[in-house]
Amino acid sequence: MPPPPPPRARALRVFFAHLGTPVSIVAYVVIAGRAGWSADGVTRGVWTALALQSAYLSLAWRLGEHKQLDVVLWMLYAVGAAAALAGIAPVLGAYQRYFGALLFGSFAIAAVVPLLLGRDPFTVWHAVRQTPRWQHGTPAFAATTRVLVGFWGAIFLAAALLCAARPADPLFTLVYPNLLVVVGVSASRWLPPLWFKRFPPAMPDRAEPLIMGMPLVFDARAAQDARALIQFRVSGEQAGDYFVRLAGGRCESFAGRPTAPT
Repeated sequence: MPPPPPPRARALRVFFAHLGTPVSIVAYVVIAGRAGWSADGVTRGVWTALALQSAYLSLAWRLGEHKQLDVVLWMLYAVGAAAALAGIAPVLGAYQRYFGALLFGSFAIAAVVPLLLGRDPFTVWHAVRQTPRWQHGTPAFAATTRVLVGFWGAIFLAAALLCAARPADPLFTLVYPNLLVVVGVSASRWLPPLWFKRFPPAMPDRAEPLIMGMPLVFDARAAQDARALIQFRVSGEQAGDYFVRLAGGRCESFAGRPTAPT
């Protein structure tokens, strides 16, 4: 599992998570589209997209923010640029007419192949940046990333089929695929709870997530106005110090030692 990156400004986090990857896609579509998707326009578009994606991927790699989808996207442009350079008309023709299908099909492969190879799926990259560190080694974390990548794989495949079905219809190449992507982005909020109702995850095998996760099962009505500062000192192979604070009907967990536990 990749380690979480150092803390960054919110703008940088948003850029690497959501904005950086689509830049080259937009550039390709605009350049090729303005040229009427001619061979020359597609050639200019794919070379421009390759340059932009190379620069972005180089920066992301240097900062530890690279994703599997970014690498796959670079490879997609590289194949198109090589085909244009070698004059392979059938391949270049696919980029002219079926770029949307190639794009989403590549993403679908990138979603499935790591699972088949026993590697972390691309959803892990997002999950380690959106959840606290103590959750990363839990069975629930592993199950969530795999369920979400399976869902994303189905979305990418459906989008690729839509683009292939009517490659000249903007509804099938732009509107419907992006609506599917919106559904995928929201899935991290509603899909895991639905999945765990049907397939509850195993309990953590370490003390840290059990203690740090106490606020998740806290009953504020039962606690009422209780106040406490509870210290946990864990020994063994994964020793650590933690504490839980109850006050004002809230429960909060922290790593470390409190100044005056009750």
